[in-house]
Amino acid sequence: MFWHTEINILKQKPAATVKIFAGLAVFLLLSLNIPVKAENTVEDLSSQKTDRQKKLDRLNQEIKSYTKQIDETRKKSSSLKNEILIYDREIASAELQIEAKNTQIEDTQMQIAELEKVIDQKTKEIEENKKILAELLKQLSQFDDSFLLKTTLGSDNLSDFLDQIQYTQNYQGKIYQLVQKIKELKKKLQEQKIELEAQLKKLNELKEQLEIAQKSLVAQRNQKTSLLNQTRGLEKNFQKLLAVSQKQEADIQKEIEDLDAQIRAKLGNRSISASKGVLAWPMDGVLTQGYGNTGFRALGYNFHNGIDVAAPAGQPIYAAADGNVLYTDYSDTSYGNWVAIKHSIKTKTGTRQIVTLYGHFRTIKVKPGQAVKQGDLVGYEGNTGNTTKKLYGPERGYHIHFGVYDAEGFGVKDGAYTNIYGPYRLPYGYTYNPLDFL
Repeated sequence: MFWHTEINILKQKPAATVKIFAGLAVFLLLSLNIPVKAENTVEDLSSQKTDRQKKLDRLNQEIKSYTKQIDETRKKSSSLKNEILIYDREIASAELQIEAKNTQIEDTQMQIAELEKVIDQKTKEIEENKKILAELLKQLSQFDDSFLLKTTLGSDNLSDFLDQIQYTQNYQGKIYQLVQKIKELKKKLQEQKIELEAQLKKLNELKEQLEIAQKSLVAQRNQKTSLLNQTRGLEKNFQKLLAVSQKQEADIQKEIEDLDAQIRAKLGNRSISASKGVLAWPMDGVLTQGYGNTGFRALGYNFHNGIDVAAPAGQPIYAAADGNVLYTDYSDTSYGNWVAIKHSIKTKTGTRQIVTLYGHFRTIKVKPGQAVKQGDLVGYEGNTGNTTKKLYGPERGYHIHFGVYDAEGFGVKDGAYTNIYGPYRLPYGYTYNPLDFL
């Protein structure tokens, strides 16, 4: 096409060559900026995203409302009626969670599709620019050869000679601009590929959360049916089951309290002058129980050595700070599936080492010895351990138990009630109030 025309132009007079080449170069540079027609306008995509975000906000508000209602019901008297009410609200919350995850998946898939379009567009643009650059370099080489020959033989027209020198400089400058444009396109392409990888990772996590929510919904419905079958709908039968549940919980809690007390007696009174915010909240949810003597002695323990944060099943749990995974454990009692991570934190008096504990996972995504950064995925919330055995109380159901320990004296011991629960391990140590660090 115009390349053949350009080659023929070389045979014309120098002044004419300069003018036509200059026009051609401008045309080529302008052609690089022709926009690609989008299937959806920016306004349409923005409107769809806004609508999905509004829906998500509404669903999340309803989920949090159910979580608070469940917590309030647990604080009431232990009865079959209240227990069934808790199940009903957990089931409703799980159904909303499934809808919310599907909405997030839909939004993420659309963002991935848009990124893939942009990446494809940028890739094609880079290839076209490379072809144009190669042809321009070829033409410049031919022009320079012609110019060198004319210069060697001599020029009768000084003005033409100077025009050709000036044009060669201008032409090389435009090629430099084109090279810089290709570099910038490559940089943007790389950034978009990184964003695409992040969105694909997010999509996989959302699908995993959705699967957990779907399974938890089935489990909650089955547990409700099982409770009604066991009690035959009679309050007295429920109270008998509750008594067994409370006795088992009390045994495990006493075991934990005794281990922690031994370390406290050995280390004496301690404190850490850490600033609030040195640790990040490990999970988005509702605080359902604090640290210390929380007033739930009738439920089997005198001292709560961490905090509980409740949310629907499958909520992602993140590392509270940079650190290294010390332990992971899987069991059907106490903290259930739990993870311990060691951190070095800055305090007002220097650097101190602490251990954070995360309990009741459904799925653990880290391994002992693994380094983690604050905000890295540790696993997904569940109700493993005593949360599945307890019929009633603040520790029943889906939540995370989060504890903060002094690294000195922290350890793990085999459980004492393996004849009832099978093999399990208990973490122990000198605990601090997590709310002082969050």
